[in-house]
Amino acid sequence: MTTTCLRDHPRFGPYFTVTDQRQLIHLLRTLCLGLVGVLALGLVTPIINAGDSVTYAALSQHMVQSGDWVRLVLDGADWLDKPHFPFWVTAASFWLLGVNAPAYVLPGLLFVLLGGWSTWRLTRELDSGPHAELTAWLALLIYLSVFQIMDNANGIKAEAYLLGCIMSATLHWWRLDQHGRLRDLWWGALFAALALMTKGLFTLVTITSGFVVLWLTQRRLANFWHWRWWLALLLALLLSGPELWALYAQFDAHPDKLVSGRTGVSGIRFFLWDSQFGRFFNSGPITNPGGTPYFFAGVFLWAFLPWVGVAALAVIREWRIFGQRTPEQRATTVFLLGSFGVTFVLFSWSSFQLDYYTVIIYPFIAIFCARDLAERWLADSTWPGLRAVQWVMSALLLALTLACALSVAWPLGLTTLAGVWVLALLLARRVALALRRVLVWPVLSVALLYGFLTVTLTLTYREKSLAYNAARQLRAQPVAEVLVLALDPTTARELALYTGWPTRSIARAQDLPNVAGRACYLLARAEQLPELVRQHWQPVGQGRWVAHKTGTLPRLLQLARDDSLLEDIRLLRCVK
Repeated sequence: MTTTCLRDHPRFGPYFTVTDQRQLIHLLRTLCLGLVGVLALGLVTPIINAGDSVTYAALSQHMVQSGDWVRLVLDGADWLDKPHFPFWVTAASFWLLGVNAPAYVLPGLLFVLLGGWSTWRLTRELDSGPHAELTAWLALLIYLSVFQIMDNANGIKAEAYLLGCIMSATLHWWRLDQHGRLRDLWWGALFAALALMTKGLFTLVTITSGFVVLWLTQRRLANFWHWRWWLALLLALLLSGPELWALYAQFDAHPDKLVSGRTGVSGIRFFLWDSQFGRFFNSGPITNPGGTPYFFAGVFLWAFLPWVGVAALAVIREWRIFGQRTPEQRATTVFLLGSFGVTFVLFSWSSFQLDYYTVIIYPFIAIFCARDLAERWLADSTWPGLRAVQWVMSALLLALTLACALSVAWPLGLTTLAGVWVLALLLARRVALALRRVLVWPVLSVALLYGFLTVTLTLTYREKSLAYNAARQLRAQPVAEVLVLALDPTTARELALYTGWPTRSIARAQDLPNVAGRACYLLARAEQLPELVRQHWQPVGQGRWVAHKTGTLPRLLQLARDDSLLEDIRLLRCVK
């Protein structure tokens, strides 16, 4: 379909303009490919950034080193918190590529990209009209450029795997609902099982909520009793059998085992109830006394940048025209908002709230926004009403990036940032102004912010991370156990990831083992040296490093800017 050419529009001037869908789709493909490159920045860092990521990597490292792929062991103790699937995948990556940061990030990044691919395919299924491909590429562009999804592609947690599993399961079960093909029942059940083995039963709520709301509104109540859906759920549970077997072998088969100070702990009960509904009702072994119903609404305002304005306008427009849509279009609206809204409300009711929890439902709102953008473009390719909103989003992101750059005060970084932006502006001038403001500028702005933060933190941690720099100094020494004194347990785990050596965290100096005649090293703050028996230790390295890497954005920028958060750390060797 050919739309009105913008070349003669008085406000857009003599620029190259997108005059039909094929050219717009080509632009969208180019932007998506560039975003995949930006997301891959996490593969070039030698450092695992987040504390949770270090813990998850340590669990996978134990699997590879011990050859025990059934038990989850952390710091020598049985660990009961998350299901096994992400650790199995990461351990396989470590086994193939070695224990290192890129090998940890790679599988999570691939699952994020799988989520994008499934989002593209689901959009094609939801919109079977002549503009389905345009809507699908818009959905993928939004998916890849949502700030919190970009962040999950680097700081890998369970949600990175859930993006791929949940969207793939939803895609195949939508096909099952529409076409009744048994192969979609199988594939949907497989990905649902992988989601179960990543975060537990609650993931089924996200996968099925859109169908439940749709069936209720369409009065298709017979689907709740149809054999194929019960078979799909049963097959998903059966395919999650490896998780249940692993939990039974590690915990239920050993009721005398001490876990978190208790005996008689059931791993299967924890998986089916405590880790899910126990957290939701704040009654399980892991609780959070805080929580507010408005928490995730506030998170959405920054996590869904640069598309939060588009989402708001899409909801308002849908409210106005919903009654004028065809039954198929109304079904799509109900399905998407049901898939997003049910999980969003349940998370908001829960007291256990972390900002990255809701990232797993952002693909549904991305599809919703993409449909709205496509319909607006087909009606008027100048996108009236959207240009100002997206210009504001771009300006906010650029202002934040500039503020971060000025805060860090790196001349080279500022120069590079300015050069990248000028180059991007020159390239963007080949695109019509409406497309620049609505698509290109927001995408470039969020990519610039994400890229700047990723590169800045990588360079900062290379210089100031305690575990990384201590590991570099240990490379010249003979292999031996490393004792980490009175530091965060994460430090010992991270040090083991970079060295491959045995490490142990010791809480107090008086708890240090008798090291006489032993080959070992000690990592401690300089202020703790007077507590040690001097004749047992000799210095082999030292530095001013940061003991706690993670924190808020202002703290991370402060760490990049100056040395106020650094501590005097000493590396000692036992004198035999």
